[in-house]
Amino acid sequence: MKLYNLIVRLLSLRGSTGVRTDQTAVYLKDMYRVAYDVREEKEPKYPLIYDVREGEEVYGAGVKETQLLGADEIHLETVEGIDINFVSPVQGWVFYGAYLTYKKGVKFTFQSIEDDVKLGTLLKSYAATWADRDIVARETLCSTVFNQGGALAGNAVFNGSWVGNTDPSGNLVYDVFPFFNLTGNSRALKTQATGTYYNGIAAGGINAANFESLYNLITAVNNVDEQQIIRANPVDTVITRTGSDAFAMERILNTSRGLPGGQLNDMNPYLGLVDMHIAWDYFTDSASSTGAFVIGKRDDAGLQFHVRQEPLFDYFVDPRNKNYCASVHVRFGVFIKDWKKWGKCGGLFS
Repeated sequence: MKLYNLIVRLLSLRGSTGVRTDQTAVYLKDMYRVAYDVREEKEPKYPLIYDVREGEEVYGAGVKETQLLGADEIHLETVEGIDINFVSPVQGWVFYGAYLTYKKGVKFTFQSIEDDVKLGTLLKSYAATWADRDIVARETLCSTVFNQGGALAGNAVFNGSWVGNTDPSGNLVYDVFPFFNLTGNSRALKTQATGTYYNGIAAGGINAANFESLYNLITAVNNVDEQQIIRANPVDTVITRTGSDAFAMERILNTSRGLPGGQLNDMNPYLGLVDMHIAWDYFTDSASSTGAFVIGKRDDAGLQFHVRQEPLFDYFVDPRNKNYCASVHVRFGVFIKDWKKWGKCGGLFS
Protein backbone atom coordinates (compact mmCIF):
# COMPACT_ATOMS: atom_id res chain seq x y z
CA MET A 1 0.00 0.00 0.00
CA LYS A 2 2.91 2.34 0.73
CA LEU A 3 4.23 1.84 -2.80
CA TYR A 4 0.82 2.60 -4.33
CA ASN A 5 0.49 5.80 -2.28
CA LEU A 6 3.99 6.90 -3.27
CA ILE A 7 3.20 6.45 -6.96
CA VAL A 8 -0.06 8.33 -6.54
CA ARG A 9 1.74 11.26 -4.93
CA LEU A 10 4.35 11.37 -7.68
CA LEU A 11 1.76 11.27 -10.43
CA SER A 12 -0.36 13.91 -8.78
CA LEU A 13 2.59 16.28 -8.96
CA ARG A 14 3.09 15.57 -12.63
CA GLY A 15 -0.31 16.48 -14.04
CA SER A 16 -1.70 15.48 -17.46
CA THR A 17 -2.37 17.27 -20.70
CA GLY A 18 -5.82 18.80 -20.82
CA VAL A 19 -6.92 17.59 -17.38
CA ARG A 20 -6.73 19.46 -14.10
CA THR A 21 -3.99 18.06 -11.89
CA ASP A 22 -6.25 17.61 -8.86
CA GLN A 23 -8.84 15.75 -10.97
CA THR A 24 -6.17 13.37 -12.29
CA ALA A 25 -4.86 12.75 -8.79
CA VAL A 26 -8.33 11.88 -7.52
CA TYR A 27 -8.96 9.38 -10.30
CA LEU A 28 -5.53 7.79 -9.88
CA LYS A 29 -5.94 7.54 -6.13
CA ASP A 30 -9.25 5.75 -6.60
CA MET A 31 -7.73 3.38 -9.15
CA TYR A 32 -4.88 2.47 -6.83
CA ARG A 33 -7.22 1.99 -3.90
CA VAL A 34 -9.48 -0.33 -5.89
CA ALA A 35 -6.49 -2.27 -7.26
CA TYR A 36 -5.07 -2.70 -3.79
CA ASP A 37 -8.40 -3.97 -2.46
CA VAL A 38 -8.59 -6.53 -5.26
CA ARG A 39 -5.08 -7.78 -4.52
CA GLU A 40 -5.88 -8.08 -0.82
CA GLU A 41 -8.93 -10.21 -1.61
CA LYS A 42 -7.04 -12.62 -3.86
CA GLU A 43 -4.87 -15.43 -2.53
CA PRO A 44 -2.27 -16.21 -5.20
CA LYS A 45 -0.02 -19.22 -4.60
CA TYR A 46 3.24 -17.98 -6.15
CA PRO A 47 4.30 -16.00 -3.01
CA LEU A 48 4.05 -19.25 -1.03
CA ILE A 49 6.46 -21.00 -3.40
CA TYR A 50 8.93 -18.39 -4.63
CA ASP A 51 11.39 -16.20 -2.80
CA VAL A 52 9.78 -12.87 -3.74
CA ARG A 53 12.18 -9.94 -4.14
CA GLU A 54 11.12 -6.33 -4.69
CA GLY A 55 12.02 -2.77 -3.88
CA GLU A 56 15.60 -1.52 -3.91
CA GLU A 57 17.14 -4.96 -4.51
CA VAL A 58 15.37 -5.26 -7.88
CA TYR A 59 16.50 -2.81 -10.57
CA GLY A 60 17.58 -2.58 -14.20
CA ALA A 61 16.28 -4.51 -17.21
CA GLY A 62 17.22 -7.89 -15.76
CA VAL A 63 19.51 -9.65 -13.32
CA LYS A 64 22.83 -11.45 -13.81
CA GLU A 65 24.76 -13.21 -11.07
CA THR A 66 27.99 -15.22 -11.15
CA GLN A 67 28.49 -18.13 -8.79
CA LEU A 68 31.88 -18.49 -7.09
CA LEU A 69 33.28 -21.87 -6.02
CA GLY A 70 36.18 -22.99 -3.87
CA ALA A 71 36.92 -20.09 -1.54
CA ASP A 72 34.69 -21.44 1.23
CA GLU A 73 36.54 -24.75 1.70
CA ILE A 74 38.77 -25.16 4.75
CA HIS A 75 41.67 -27.61 4.89
CA LEU A 76 42.89 -29.90 7.63
CA GLU A 77 46.30 -28.91 9.00
CA THR A 78 48.43 -32.03 8.56
CA VAL A 79 51.68 -30.43 9.73
CA GLU A 80 51.77 -28.03 12.66
CA GLY A 81 52.48 -24.46 11.60
CA ILE A 82 52.09 -25.08 7.87
CA ASP A 83 51.25 -22.01 5.79
CA ILE A 84 47.65 -21.18 4.96
CA ASN A 85 46.74 -22.09 1.39
CA PHE A 86 45.32 -18.98 -0.25
CA VAL A 87 43.30 -19.65 -3.39
CA SER A 88 41.28 -17.56 -5.79
CA PRO A 89 37.59 -18.39 -6.15
CA VAL A 90 36.67 -20.37 -9.25
CA GLN A 91 33.76 -19.19 -11.38
CA GLY A 92 30.74 -21.43 -11.25
CA TRP A 93 27.50 -20.98 -13.15
CA VAL A 94 26.24 -17.62 -14.42
CA PHE A 95 22.56 -17.03 -13.71
CA TYR A 96 20.33 -14.77 -15.81
CA GLY A 97 16.85 -13.43 -15.25
CA ALA A 98 14.80 -11.09 -17.44
CA TYR A 99 12.15 -8.62 -16.32
CA LEU A 100 9.09 -8.91 -18.53
CA THR A 101 6.71 -6.03 -19.21
CA TYR A 102 2.94 -6.35 -19.21
CA LYS A 103 0.69 -3.44 -20.16
CA LYS A 104 -2.81 -2.57 -21.29
CA GLY A 105 -4.80 0.55 -22.07
CA VAL A 106 -8.37 1.67 -22.62
CA LYS A 107 -9.80 4.81 -24.19
CA PHE A 108 -13.15 6.54 -24.02
CA THR A 109 -14.30 8.98 -26.68
CA PHE A 110 -14.81 12.60 -25.81
CA GLN A 111 -18.48 12.25 -26.62
CA SER A 112 -19.05 9.28 -24.33
CA ILE A 113 -17.56 11.12 -21.36
CA GLU A 114 -19.34 14.37 -22.11
CA ASP A 115 -22.65 12.52 -22.45
CA ASP A 116 -22.81 11.94 -18.69
CA VAL A 117 -20.87 8.68 -18.48
CA LYS A 118 -19.42 8.27 -14.99
CA LEU A 119 -15.72 8.25 -15.74
CA GLY A 120 -14.71 7.55 -12.14
CA THR A 121 -16.81 4.38 -12.03
CA LEU A 122 -15.40 3.20 -15.34
CA LEU A 123 -11.80 3.77 -14.23
CA LYS A 124 -12.39 1.90 -10.98
CA SER A 125 -13.84 -1.00 -12.93
CA TYR A 126 -10.82 -1.23 -15.19
CA ALA A 127 -8.42 -0.85 -12.25
CA ALA A 128 -10.08 -3.83 -10.58
CA THR A 129 -9.89 -5.87 -13.78
CA TRP A 130 -6.25 -5.02 -14.37
CA ALA A 131 -5.32 -5.85 -10.78
CA ASP A 132 -6.91 -9.25 -11.21
CA ARG A 133 -5.14 -9.79 -14.54
CA ASP A 134 -1.85 -8.81 -12.93
CA ILE A 135 -2.25 -11.67 -10.47
CA VAL A 136 -3.24 -14.04 -13.28
CA ALA A 137 -0.11 -13.07 -15.23
CA ARG A 138 2.13 -13.68 -12.20
CA GLU A 139 0.52 -17.02 -11.41
CA THR A 140 0.77 -18.10 -15.04
CA LEU A 141 4.43 -17.14 -15.35
CA CYS A 142 5.43 -18.80 -12.10
CA SER A 143 3.47 -21.99 -12.76
CA THR A 144 5.01 -22.32 -16.24
CA VAL A 145 8.33 -23.12 -14.53
CA PHE A 146 6.68 -26.29 -13.17
CA ASN A 147 4.32 -27.05 -16.06
CA GLN A 148 7.00 -26.73 -18.75
CA GLY A 149 10.05 -27.49 -16.62
CA GLY A 150 10.49 -30.95 -18.14
CA ALA A 151 10.32 -29.84 -21.80
CA LEU A 152 13.51 -30.99 -23.54
CA ALA A 153 13.61 -27.83 -25.68
CA GLY A 154 12.93 -25.66 -22.66
CA ASN A 155 10.55 -22.73 -22.55
CA ALA A 156 10.79 -18.95 -22.93
CA VAL A 157 10.14 -18.55 -19.19
CA PHE A 158 13.69 -19.80 -18.57
CA ASN A 159 15.32 -17.41 -21.05
CA GLY A 160 17.01 -14.70 -18.98
CA SER A 161 18.18 -12.59 -21.92
CA TRP A 162 17.72 -8.84 -21.70
CA VAL A 163 19.09 -5.80 -23.52
CA GLY A 164 22.87 -6.14 -23.77
CA ASN A 165 22.91 -9.52 -22.00
CA THR A 166 22.21 -12.73 -23.88
CA ASP A 167 21.50 -15.80 -21.79
CA PRO A 168 23.75 -18.54 -23.31
CA SER A 169 21.43 -21.28 -22.06
CA GLY A 170 18.53 -19.91 -24.13
CA ASN A 171 15.21 -21.47 -23.17
CA LEU A 172 16.87 -23.90 -20.72
CA VAL A 173 18.19 -23.20 -17.23
CA TYR A 174 21.72 -22.05 -16.47
CA ASP A 175 23.43 -25.45 -17.03
CA VAL A 176 21.70 -25.89 -20.44
CA PHE A 177 19.32 -28.59 -19.16
CA PRO A 178 15.59 -28.53 -18.53
CA PHE A 179 14.61 -27.48 -15.02
CA PHE A 180 13.44 -31.09 -14.51
CA ASN A 181 15.53 -33.80 -16.19
CA LEU A 182 15.27 -37.61 -16.24
CA THR A 183 17.95 -40.18 -15.48
CA GLY A 184 18.42 -40.80 -19.21
CA ASN A 185 19.32 -37.12 -19.61
CA SER A 186 21.56 -36.78 -16.56
CA ARG A 187 23.21 -33.45 -15.86
CA ALA A 188 26.67 -32.73 -14.49
CA LEU A 189 27.57 -30.52 -11.59
CA LYS A 190 30.02 -27.70 -12.32
CA THR A 191 33.02 -29.77 -11.19
CA GLN A 192 31.89 -33.01 -12.84
CA ALA A 193 33.10 -34.32 -16.19
CA THR A 194 30.17 -36.70 -16.66
CA GLY A 195 26.56 -36.12 -15.76
CA THR A 196 24.98 -38.32 -13.10
CA TYR A 197 22.28 -36.15 -11.52
CA TYR A 198 18.58 -35.75 -12.28
CA ASN A 199 15.45 -34.49 -10.52
CA GLY A 200 12.60 -35.96 -12.56
CA ILE A 201 10.75 -39.29 -12.50
CA ALA A 202 8.84 -40.11 -15.66
CA ALA A 203 6.35 -42.62 -14.27
CA GLY A 204 3.42 -40.61 -13.00
CA GLY A 205 0.94 -41.46 -10.32
CA ILE A 206 0.27 -39.94 -6.94
CA ASN A 207 1.01 -42.83 -4.65
CA ALA A 208 3.20 -43.55 -1.65
CA ALA A 209 5.94 -45.28 -3.66
CA ASN A 210 6.38 -42.38 -6.07
CA PHE A 211 6.28 -39.85 -3.25
CA GLU A 212 9.03 -41.71 -1.41
CA SER A 213 11.16 -42.06 -4.56
CA LEU A 214 11.01 -38.36 -5.38
CA TYR A 215 11.52 -37.32 -1.76
CA ASN A 216 14.61 -39.53 -1.48
CA LEU A 217 15.97 -38.30 -4.83
CA ILE A 218 15.90 -34.68 -3.68
CA THR A 219 16.99 -35.09 -0.07
CA ALA A 220 19.41 -38.04 -0.23
CA VAL A 221 20.89 -37.95 -3.77
CA ASN A 222 20.80 -34.30 -4.85
CA ASN A 223 21.97 -33.12 -1.43
CA VAL A 224 25.29 -31.82 -2.78
CA ASP A 225 26.62 -28.50 -4.03
CA GLU A 226 28.32 -27.85 -7.36
CA GLN A 227 31.60 -29.23 -5.96
CA GLN A 228 29.90 -32.45 -4.83
CA ILE A 229 30.23 -31.46 -1.20
CA ILE A 230 27.35 -32.83 0.86
CA ARG A 231 24.78 -30.18 1.83
CA ALA A 232 21.50 -30.75 3.62
CA ASN A 233 18.74 -30.39 1.05
CA PRO A 234 15.46 -30.42 2.99
CA VAL A 235 12.05 -30.03 1.37
CA ASP A 236 8.85 -28.73 2.91
CA THR A 237 6.31 -28.33 0.10
CA VAL A 238 4.39 -30.49 -2.35
CA ILE A 239 2.41 -29.12 -5.31
CA THR A 240 -0.43 -30.90 -7.08
CA ARG A 241 -3.29 -30.07 -9.34
CA THR A 242 -6.62 -29.34 -7.69
CA GLY A 243 -9.34 -31.96 -7.49
CA SER A 244 -8.63 -35.69 -7.36
CA ASP A 245 -4.86 -35.22 -7.42
CA ALA A 246 -5.06 -33.07 -4.30
CA PHE A 247 -7.19 -35.64 -2.49
CA ALA A 248 -4.78 -38.43 -3.45
CA MET A 249 -1.84 -36.48 -2.04
CA GLU A 250 -3.69 -35.67 1.17
CA ARG A 251 -4.22 -39.39 1.76
CA ILE A 252 -0.44 -39.87 1.60
CA LEU A 253 0.53 -36.90 3.73
CA ASN A 254 -2.14 -36.95 6.40
CA THR A 255 -3.09 -40.57 6.96
CA SER A 256 -2.26 -40.84 10.64
CA ARG A 257 -2.70 -44.60 11.02
CA GLY A 258 -1.51 -47.27 8.62
CA LEU A 259 0.43 -47.02 5.38
CA PRO A 260 -1.43 -45.05 2.68
CA GLY A 261 -3.11 -47.35 0.20
CA GLY A 262 -2.61 -50.48 2.29
CA GLN A 263 -4.19 -52.46 5.08
CA LEU A 264 -1.11 -52.91 7.25
CA ASN A 265 -0.89 -51.43 10.71
CA ASP A 266 2.59 -50.01 10.06
CA MET A 267 2.87 -46.33 10.88
CA ASN A 268 2.71 -43.79 8.06
CA PRO A 269 6.36 -42.66 7.52
CA TYR A 270 5.27 -39.75 5.29
CA LEU A 271 3.19 -38.02 7.96
CA GLY A 272 4.71 -34.59 8.60
CA LEU A 273 7.52 -34.89 6.04
CA VAL A 274 6.27 -31.73 4.35
CA ASP A 275 4.31 -29.03 6.12
CA MET A 276 2.56 -27.46 3.14
CA HIS A 277 0.50 -29.04 0.36
CA ILE A 278 -0.41 -26.51 -2.35
CA ALA A 279 -3.25 -27.51 -4.65
CA TRP A 280 -2.56 -24.98 -7.39
CA ASP A 281 -5.12 -24.11 -10.06
CA TYR A 282 -2.28 -22.98 -12.31
CA PHE A 283 -0.35 -26.24 -12.01
CA THR A 284 -1.95 -27.75 -15.11
CA ASP A 285 0.62 -30.33 -16.21
CA SER A 286 -1.81 -32.67 -17.98
CA ALA A 287 0.69 -34.76 -19.93
CA SER A 288 0.22 -37.49 -17.35
CA SER A 289 -3.32 -38.77 -16.95
CA THR A 290 -2.29 -40.59 -13.77
CA GLY A 291 -1.24 -37.45 -11.95
CA ALA A 292 1.87 -35.34 -11.63
CA PHE A 293 3.27 -33.69 -8.53
CA VAL A 294 6.22 -31.56 -7.45
CA ILE A 295 8.22 -31.59 -4.22
CA GLY A 296 10.59 -28.83 -3.16
CA LYS A 297 11.78 -26.13 -0.80
CA ARG A 298 9.59 -23.06 -0.81
CA ASP A 299 10.78 -19.49 -0.30
CA ASP A 300 14.34 -20.51 -1.18
CA ALA A 301 16.90 -18.26 -2.89
CA GLY A 302 17.31 -20.85 -5.65
CA LEU A 303 13.87 -19.98 -7.07
CA GLN A 304 13.07 -16.28 -7.04
CA PHE A 305 10.31 -14.01 -8.31
CA HIS A 306 11.40 -10.41 -8.88
CA VAL A 307 8.90 -7.55 -8.95
CA ARG A 308 10.66 -4.88 -10.98
CA GLN A 309 7.67 -2.53 -11.01
CA GLU A 310 4.32 -2.81 -9.29
CA PRO A 311 1.26 -1.90 -11.39
CA LEU A 312 1.57 1.70 -12.53
CA PHE A 313 -1.67 3.41 -13.56
CA ASP A 314 -1.91 6.48 -15.74
CA TYR A 315 -4.79 8.68 -16.90
CA PHE A 316 -4.73 11.48 -19.44
CA VAL A 317 -6.55 13.17 -22.32
CA ASP A 318 -5.12 12.66 -25.79
CA PRO A 319 -4.78 16.19 -27.24
CA ARG A 320 -5.03 14.87 -30.80
CA ASN A 321 -8.62 13.66 -30.50
CA LYS A 322 -9.74 14.47 -26.92
CA ASN A 323 -10.12 10.78 -26.09
CA TYR A 324 -9.88 9.96 -22.39
CA CYS A 325 -7.20 7.28 -21.88
CA ALA A 326 -6.21 5.03 -18.98
CA SER A 327 -3.41 2.49 -18.88
CA VAL A 328 -1.58 0.02 -16.63
CA HIS A 329 2.07 -1.03 -16.79
CA VAL A 330 3.81 -3.72 -14.68
CA ARG A 331 7.16 -5.56 -14.81
CA PHE A 332 8.35 -8.78 -13.18
CA GLY A 333 10.24 -12.01 -13.91
CA VAL A 334 11.59 -15.28 -12.50
CA PHE A 335 15.21 -15.91 -11.53
CA ILE A 336 16.44 -19.52 -11.16
CA LYS A 337 19.69 -20.37 -9.38
CA ASP A 338 19.29 -23.99 -8.22
CA TRP A 339 17.45 -26.94 -9.77
CA LYS A 340 18.40 -29.29 -6.91
CA LYS A 341 15.79 -27.84 -4.55
CA TRP A 342 12.91 -29.18 -6.64
CA GLY A 343 11.82 -32.42 -8.31
CA LYS A 344 8.83 -33.60 -10.31
CA CYS A 345 7.14 -36.97 -10.78
CA GLY A 346 5.01 -37.53 -13.87
CA GLY A 347 3.85 -34.95 -16.37
CA LEU A 348 5.70 -33.41 -19.29
CA PHE A 349 9.21 -34.77 -20.06
CA SER A 350 9.53 -34.40 -23.81
